[in-house]
Parts: sequence; structure tokens; C-alpha cells
Amino acid sequence: MADYAKQLGPLFVGDRPLPNSVEAERAVISCLLQDPDGTLDTAFARLKTEECFYQGDLRKIYVCLREMRGDMAASRIDLITLSDALVKRQLLDDVGGLEKLNQLYGVVPTSANLDNYLTLLLDVYILRRLIQTCGDIASRCFNNDGSSVEDLIDTVEQEILSVTEMQVDTQVKSIRELIKPAVSYLEELSKNDRSAVGVQTGYPDLDRLITGFRPGDMIVLAARPSIGKTTFAMNVARNVALEARQPVGVFSLEMGSTQVVVRLLCSEARIDVKDLRDGRLSNAQWRQELMPAADRLYNSPIFIDDTPQITSLELRQKARRMHQEHGVRMLVIDYLQLMRPAGSGKNTNREQEVARLSSDIKSLAKELQIPIMILCQLNRQAEQSGGAPKLSHLRESGAIEQDADMVILLHRDREVETGISREEILQNGIESDLIVAKNRNGETGKVSLVFLPHYTRFESRTRFDDDDVPHRGG
Repeated sequence: MADYAKQLGPLFVGDRPLPNSVEAERAVISCLLQDPDGTLDTAFARLKTEECFYQGDLRKIYVCLREMRGDMAASRIDLITLSDALVKRQLLDDVGGLEKLNQLYGVVPTSANLDNYLTLLLDVYILRRLIQTCGDIASRCFNNDGSSVEDLIDTVEQEILSVTEMQVDTQVKSIRELIKPAVSYLEELSKNDRSAVGVQTGYPDLDRLITGFRPGDMIVLAARPSIGKTTFAMNVARNVALEARQPVGVFSLEMGSTQVVVRLLCSEARIDVKDLRDGRLSNAQWRQELMPAADRLYNSPIFIDDTPQITSLELRQKARRMHQEHGVRMLVIDYLQLMRPAGSGKNTNREQEVARLSSDIKSLAKELQIPIMILCQLNRQAEQSGGAPKLSHLRESGAIEQDADMVILLHRDREVETGISREEILQNGIESDLIVAKNRNGETGKVSLVFLPHYTRFESRTRFDDDDVPHRGG
């Protein structure tokens, strides 16, 4: 008890006792003594540290029970074996002797309410941890050792998150408990239930190959400049937000948010960007195509941050807020090489910086348990070597390939493209390929697309039809 007060100081504690529940602590120990076989493992899974107990004597009993469980079956633990273990550790007198153990045994009539007692105990422990964390934060603010404010904020957010995660129950489950939901999951898959797989991209051929983007995955979308990385990524963001109705966060480091929205509007309305830019849209196109598209996007859960040259620290902080406030289920980052790593020294080379960025983004995906698509440039060898790009063409760092759960390479044959007239492009689009070069949890392969540059839009080749041909405004 005194340890907490010493750590926090008089500013936060004063004469007030820290949050605690002696009754809940005694009730938990009583349950463990009455039915060790049915309660010990449950308690150890939820109360991961003896600091959950505020009373020093009860804390010692809990530690002794945990150590005993590591050496013997729970069914062998009772008042006699516990008192013997406390004697060997010279702790029996410290906890009040055998008489105190007998009193604790009879505190509750039954162990049936153990879960409620554990919840009460965990709640007040979390309150103590929050007070302690706030005290640490205040101390660091007063006695800053030269760390940047960004570093301090990131550390604070991580510590607060670690406290809130204590409420997550991560009990080990037997195969008996897991087999039923596993079979249900397989049944959903067999019925082509999209909710059973990862986040759907809206491109059926791609979704069949990769079965969607999974929570915690880092997906790298790579290509040479001007191939359409941003267009494809925003098409996916649009599909996830409008068709799947799942919130999407977009970090646009290259374009401003207005420019991003203009692209989304043209793609949604199937309006030629050049017509819009040159002021050639007819009143009918404004009324019948652009405004309905604007209405659809107005209600879509897409959230855009256009902070230029954002650091990995800033991105993590903003992403956490997007996740908490808007419930985003996927993030798009455009693009990796425009980010700045936090805390890199003067002697750090670019390859080390990119490796740090890649690691930070992968950690963020695991922390938030959402897929993150990050756009990345390929090096010049992708063009000089001819043919389709490879994993080895990822620019500046092999760490990107290592950290990524999925690498998708966007490819168009530039030589073929230069021989196509604008009229042919308007009529038929440009053939493109998505090469799934790495897929940690599934298949690799190639998916054919049609790029409609006038719409800033990609379509699956199997779905491309006459409706995709642009109608020129008069």
C-alpha cells in the first residue's frame, strides 16, 4: 500500500486511500481456498499480477497459491498444503497464521460468484494503475530529460493503452470450447459469407485470391510512379466504405484532402477528369452524375488526414484516435517514402529509416487489429529490367518485404501503353495487372484489371462493359 503512495507522491494521493476493495480481495481468496480445482486457473488468467491485491497479506497468499499451482495439480491444493507452503516460505505469521486462513475460507458461502469478485478486484486495480500512470506522466512533464513532446505523447498513449488492455480476458481455451465456433466459421465460408473473411476490396477476382485483408495485416501496394497506386488504393477505400459500410482512414501525404475528394468524386460519378478541369461539364452531368455521386460520398465513412511528411509517431497517434473516435476498420497510407521516422539520428541512412517506418506500421496494424495498406514505390530496376516487377524491386529496404503480410505489385506495360491512342484508351481502358507477390496467409497470383485514367478508376476485367465507356458532355 505504501509503495503506491511513494510512487505517486502527495500531489495525487495526499491523505486519501487509493481505490481498493478489501471485501472483493477476501472473497476471491475464499473462492480459491474452497474450490481450487475450479477457480485457480480462472483467477490466474484474469489477475496476471499480484499487484491486483491491495492488502499485503492477501497478496502474499495469492503469490504462494500461484507458485504452488506451478508445481502441482490444483486438486492437491487445500488449507493444509497452503499453510505448509507458507511455513516453508516463512510467511505464515505474516499472513495471520492458520486461524486467518480458516477465516478467509468461510468469507463466502460458495465460489459461484468468482467472476463478479474478479471483475471488482480488477476494476479497482485498473483505477490504481491509472492514478500511478498519471503520476508518472506528470513527473515526466515536470522533469523532461530532453525527449521531444512527440515522443512523450506517444509513450503516454502506449501506457494508457496498456492499462485499458488489462480488461481484456485472454484465458486459454480448450479445443472443446473452440471447435464449435471453428465449424461455424467454416460453414460461413462454404456459403460465401463475406463477413467470415477479411475486409473485402470490392474486386471479386482479387478477393477470391486473397480472401480479403485480415485484421493486423500490413499490405504493401507497390508500383513505379504514375502507374495508379493512389487511384487503386482510393478505389479500394471507396469500396470498403460504400459497399461494405466499414469506416476507412486515409493518410494522404502526397495530395491535399480536397484533391483526394475530387478524385473520389470523378471516379464515383464516372466523369472525365479533363472535362471537369477544363470546365466542359454540362448542366445535365452536374445534375445527373456529379451531385448524386457527391451525395453517396457525403454519407460514406471515409476519414482523410493530409498532414505532409508525417512522422511515424504522429501517424500512430492520429490512427489511434481515428480508431477510437470513428471505429475505422482499415487504413490507407499514401505513401511510405514520404513519411519521416521518429527519433532517427543524424547517422541513420535511408534504408534504416525505411526499415524503422515499416516496423512501426506493422506494429500499428497489430495494435489496432485492422489491415493497413501502405503504398510504396518500386526502384528504377523495375523499369530497366523489363517485364513484370518483382519483390526485389521494392525501393530502399528489404525490411518492407519482410514485415509485409501481403505485397501487391501494380503493373502496366508502358511500351504497349504508348502505342495506344487517347480514343482507344477512352473506349477500352488500359490493361493492367495486380501481382500478389507475397501472401503470408494465402495464395499468390495475378489478377487482371482495366485502368480508366479518365475516371481515375480501376475495374475488374471480367466486369468491364459498355457502361464503363465515358459519355462526353455537350
